[in-house]
Amino acid sequence: MQTEVRFIEAPETRFVDRRRKVWLECDGEPYDLRSVELLGRRSLARDIVLLKFICPRCGDEHESLLFG
Repeated sequence: MQTEVRFIEAPETRFVDRRRKVWLECDGEPYDLRSVELLGRRSLARDIVLLKFICPRCGDEHESLLFG
């Protein structure tokens, strides 16, 4: 009897927590991270992430800390 071990490939995109939000500069409201087009991501410190994205409301580029 032989045992076969198989590994599942890691998905291309990671699971995104539904509670994660970004702050929209144009209207001062929190917004769901899944609803923005990400342009870049930068770690400022441990567990502090700065995101650059296209705003779904005004179409401009914004930066926001990731929170939630």
